[in-house]
Amino acid sequence: MERRYVTVVAEITSQGDLFPLKLRFDDGSEFTINRRLQAPQRNIAKDGSTDWRFSCLVDNRPVTLFYDAASHRWSIESSLLSGGLQE
Repeated sequence: MERRYVTVVAEITSQGDLFPLKLRFDDGSEFTINRRLQAPQRNIAKDGSTDWRFSCLVDNRPVTLFYDAASHRWSIESSLLSGGLQE
C-alpha cells in the first residue's frame, strides 16, 4: 500500500483525544472530515510501522487516515485518490 502525506487540521481535547477536522492536499484542495467513526486504532503494518489508524467520513465517504506519532505526520492511502477524493 502506497501512502501520500497530507496536511490535517485536528483538535486535541482536554482529555487528550485527537479529532481530525480537515484534510488538505499539496495542491491546496481541502475536504471537511465529517466525523470520526471510531476511536483511533494502532495499526501495526507488515513493514513494521506503528501508525495510528483513524476511520473517518470525508465528503460522506469512508476514509482511513494514518497518523505517525513519532514524526507527527498524517498520510492517506493513495488508492483513495483515484477513487475520487481528489480529482
